[in-house]
Amino acid sequence: MAGMGNNVRAKAATIGRFCRSSLVPSLLALIALLSAGYVYETQNSANFRQALKSDAENTLGLVAAQIQANIESNTAALSGLTNDIALDGDMSPSRFQAIATRIMERNPGIRRIGLAPGGVISRVMPSREHERIVGTRLDTFYSQRTAARRAQARGRAALGSRIMLPDGSAGFDVYLPVFSGPSGSSAFWGFVEAVIDENAIHLGAHLTTGIERGAAAGTVANRGIGSGSAVVAGRSTPILLAIRDISDPANIGDAFVGRNATFQTEHVLQEVALPGGTWQIAGVPVGGFDQAPDNEAEIALILFGCAVAVLVPIVLTFGMMGERRRAVAALDCRNREFLAMSHRLNLALECSRFGVWEIDLFTGARSWDDRMYHLHGLPAGNGTPGADGWKTHVHPDDLPQAEKALNETVLYLERYQTDYRVVVPTGIRHIRHIGAINTGAGHRQTVTGISWDITEDVRLTEALREAKALAEARTAELATAKDRIEHNALHDPLTGLGNRRMLDAALTTLLNRDPGEATDVALLHLDLDRFKQINDTLGHAAGDAMLMHASKVLKTEAGADDLVARIGGDEFIVLVTDPRPGQLEALSDRIIAQMRQPVDYQGFVCRFGVSIGIAVSRGADADLRRLLVNADIALYRAKEKGRNRFEFFSEALQSEIVNSKRIADEILEGIEKGEFTAWYQPQFTAETLELCGVEALIRWNHPREGVLTPDRFLSIAEDLNVVATLDKIVMERALTDMMLWTAAGITVPRISVNVSARRLSDETLLASLTGLAFRPGQLCFELVEAIFLDGDDAIITANLAGIAALGIDVELDDFGTGHTSIVSLLKIRPKRLKIDRQLVSPIIGSPREQALVRAIIDIGRSLGIGIVAEGVETLAHAEMLAVLGCDILQGYAFSKPVPADALARAAATQWQLAS
Repeated sequence: MAGMGNNVRAKAATIGRFCRSSLVPSLLALIALLSAGYVYETQNSANFRQALKSDAENTLGLVAAQIQANIESNTAALSGLTNDIALDGDMSPSRFQAIATRIMERNPGIRRIGLAPGGVISRVMPSREHERIVGTRLDTFYSQRTAARRAQARGRAALGSRIMLPDGSAGFDVYLPVFSGPSGSSAFWGFVEAVIDENAIHLGAHLTTGIERGAAAGTVANRGIGSGSAVVAGRSTPILLAIRDISDPANIGDAFVGRNATFQTEHVLQEVALPGGTWQIAGVPVGGFDQAPDNEAEIALILFGCAVAVLVPIVLTFGMMGERRRAVAALDCRNREFLAMSHRLNLALECSRFGVWEIDLFTGARSWDDRMYHLHGLPAGNGTPGADGWKTHVHPDDLPQAEKALNETVLYLERYQTDYRVVVPTGIRHIRHIGAINTGAGHRQTVTGISWDITEDVRLTEALREAKALAEARTAELATAKDRIEHNALHDPLTGLGNRRMLDAALTTLLNRDPGEATDVALLHLDLDRFKQINDTLGHAAGDAMLMHASKVLKTEAGADDLVARIGGDEFIVLVTDPRPGQLEALSDRIIAQMRQPVDYQGFVCRFGVSIGIAVSRGADADLRRLLVNADIALYRAKEKGRNRFEFFSEALQSEIVNSKRIADEILEGIEKGEFTAWYQPQFTAETLELCGVEALIRWNHPREGVLTPDRFLSIAEDLNVVATLDKIVMERALTDMMLWTAAGITVPRISVNVSARRLSDETLLASLTGLAFRPGQLCFELVEAIFLDGDDAIITANLAGIAALGIDVELDDFGTGHTSIVSLLKIRPKRLKIDRQLVSPIIGSPREQALVRAIIDIGRSLGIGIVAEGVETLAHAEMLAVLGCDILQGYAFSKPVPADALARAAATQWQLAS
């Protein structure tokens, strides 16, 4: 017990000594903290009060602006009605009802509109709800009389008092004066009276009336504000509002929004200038301006924390200073003992081949034995080289590393080990140093270690390292060369994508896989649209840039496991293994969307698209060898359907392609065998129904399928680029038939033949026409692709001029459905315009199409151009077209296309020939 009591007394004495030295500084710090806390709390309350006032002012400004905007927008909507009355003097009930209804539909906030000529309401809308006010004088009540006189005196709208509507809602009267009279006068007519819904005025001002609406109202209820209050959410706290009308300073009414008590307490004010009046808005933060700041508890907690943070370090600091003084004496004694032991150790190591050294981390002093001086090429010194003396012979390249190793040892208290070179008169010497942190008496830390010469070891190591590096370098060069060769063999040099060889290798790998590992394989064959135009117009460098852009798009959009390859020109392949449902469609859509984006090349905006053919092989029985062929077939279909899209290969598609190929071969064979001929559809004058011409239409006398119309073969002929040849065949056949008809005594005044844009742009066209037997006006060319007529093609222009010189008429086919402009008509001056059957067919029951056809006829007449209507299906069509002014009629109402001999028989027996 006695020992325990002694321990307690000793600890108490220590604590007493520890705290005595810090008593006075602690009291001074406490007084300073209390003073600063009082000043800070006072300033915080003032700042909070000012923030509440600023918040209230800003909120009132926003509310006032919104209310003013709402009233002015509704008042502006009524100005049109006042202007109409001012111009006309009065307004019929039906017109008033229509205008008022339209205004109220566009401005739901306007609940009532009335006309009050002479100040007496005569008409009102909605009439059923407000008919009781008809006959009411606007000067009956003081508020109405005051507002109306104010509006009349100022000549603009004036806002009246708040009134209750029949449905129980509230609104505000608006009076707009109307001045009307003869030109030059301005007599007072009366008023346009309207009621604007109170909610429409408040709309957008975020007002909350009462305690039951919204989060802001809930806050009001929690703070004791009763029903009838109006609250708007401020930036930091809800604002209690009240609004009253002060337009008449002598008769300021009660608040119609909020409570009058708001104007009696400390508040901020905002006036709203309205048409013919002024409103005053008062705002008070819920809780008033004298409420306590929200951060009052936080400030108290901060002050307490500051007191602890300041007083505790003061007590600890001054207490420890006393303890430190007592510990210094004991530390000095232990340091002296440590130095003595170190001296004895140095004496023991003097005879060894190692150099011994020590660095005092506190003073930075170094201690070397004679061996250390010898290793560094220095004469033996007094054992304490200068801080920079040892650096004089250290190799400059090794000095930073040597210093870094020592600094890291000191910083992290790790073992010290480093090698560096020393420059001596005989050459370079390599020295290895090993040391460790040692803490001696008085917590004195030193780095103590040994050093020895490793020059020979370093030489042998360097020789081995050089031999190894040489061998590794040669091996790396061989590997790099091999990789480069393999990469170039499998990759496209421009885009860096895989090439055809890589694709074949991938397909071979998939083909040789085990049946159990077989998965679905999809191949996307891509071809860039409009690439050739870019390459031809901007050069191959631009084409290469487009290919690089396309490769980046494909690498970005394709999956990490998909193979992307360029197999030549502007063709690419994407190989996808085990595709998920919808994956190929989504991938194709993304690629097409990205390829559509414009690409900038040296200031030129280049646009191109991509067509994609997709083929999928499924399961172990898939024929991967035909995968590329099938994808190419699908690509052909994608381009055929308009490009910039994707198509999947199917058996039906393959069959269709094979059939198209068969038809293409038969077309070429049919041209050689003369299987193509001309049929004719007659044309009649609209007034006399006399035969005035025929249109030559191509037919194919197919050896197996009989007579085929153009819809069966013309699109394939366009792909074969033989449409111009077919045009020439039809024209020559038509001229031959015309001579046969003439010899038989049948006179056909004119034959029209179709001429394609390709045929019209042929440089040999005029030469092929020279020498043909026809009279001027007897042969007519129908230009069926009017889109090419709006350009400035020199060949087309020259051919048109040559055609006219040969006496061949020009007729624009399908007029009204294409892109032919009026400028083209003025430039070309065709003999006739042919109205397309799409416009002719519906004219019987469609006034719009009738007007359109009449407009085309008027255009032709104004330019001296004849009008031909095709697709005349009934005699009713023929009658109407004749009435509209059409010159020539053609269609099934008269005859379908027939062969030459059938036309000759009909002309001889049925039709009346034009004289």
